[in-house]
Amino acid sequence: MTSKKYLSDKKTSQLTISISPALKDWVKRYVNVKSGNNPKDDRFKSISAFYSYAIENLLELFEKGKTLDDLSRVEDKDVKDFFEPFTFRATIPLFEMVSESNRYNHFTLGFTSHFILAYFNFLRKQFKPGSYDDLRILFERLKSRVSLSNISKDWRLEITPDEKKGPARGVLEFIGTHTNLHYEICKFMAAELGMLGIRVLDVIYSPDEYFCRMELLETDLLFSEDLAKKKRLKLLNENVNHFINYSKVLNDDRDEYLWMRLAQDNQIFINFQDKQTFNKWLTLIEKDLQKFEIHEDFNKKLLNFFEKLHWIKIVSEHNLAFQVEQPIESDDEQKQWLIDYLSKFSEVSQNDGIYNLK
Repeated sequence: MTSKKYLSDKKTSQLTISISPALKDWVKRYVNVKSGNNPKDDRFKSISAFYSYAIENLLELFEKGKTLDDLSRVEDKDVKDFFEPFTFRATIPLFEMVSESNRYNHFTLGFTSHFILAYFNFLRKQFKPGSYDDLRILFERLKSRVSLSNISKDWRLEITPDEKKGPARGVLEFIGTHTNLHYEICKFMAAELGMLGIRVLDVIYSPDEYFCRMELLETDLLFSEDLAKKKRLKLLNENVNHFINYSKVLNDDRDEYLWMRLAQDNQIFINFQDKQTFNKWLTLIEKDLQKFEIHEDFNKKLLNFFEKLHWIKIVSEHNLAFQVEQPIESDDEQKQWLIDYLSKFSEVSQNDGIYNLK
């Protein structure tokens, strides 16, 4: 074992090695990028300085028992520092179950959008305008984080600059390990690509193999210094729509994904085929309310149920006042089912179209 103190810092000897043209070009590009980012860093002032720095540090690591495999598992410090506040340890089977219902939903406001914006700001600082090499290096840095976890098998990014200085094209492939987690990550990647200014042209997705391939196209937003928030959000929505469009929803065997969307439209209401079906569902609701709800809130929760069916519109929860929606108001039979059922638990009064429970 040779201590570093016995190694001279003065570079006088030469070492000639044979490498492939591709590897030589890769080293040259890497050194140029790092030197451009920090011109005062002596480690990248020349290719020779980089070789010397890399070999010396590799030998020190090897003498400590480390291997090249260990290096491939090391996470980039800047990447680690960024993700740390947003990261927590989760049980994958539990996350799989929770995220299943979110499969075709867009990202909600709040913490998720805050993370997307923070991630966007972090990424923009990592590459110079026009530098595809910076983008390749950035991808490898991000990939190192994922390689430390058990949520992916492989990531691959291929960038093809246009020979006539037009928009570059690219391919991003991601092989995951779990159904819902893989789908959520794919949605997020599509969203973040949109924020950066990269358009997703097409998506090939194989649920059985957890495989996703995105065809990419550079837009003028990618290297623009302008925030152009509206344009980036528009591109984000277009990208994510590859994963949450109605073609995907209707192609899914589970009908509840479509029903979840229908339920968000107040112009749509649930209609029961017969009174027996109506009674069956109300009995289920009633039993749970009696078991888990305090007595004072029982009627309020019944009104909440009918409002979610879009049968009524609650005017005042405190006064238990509501209006009957027009489709039910004009349907004498179902309106009578509603009034008769509520009358089981309260006195129902009506004044100028406003109903009250007492």
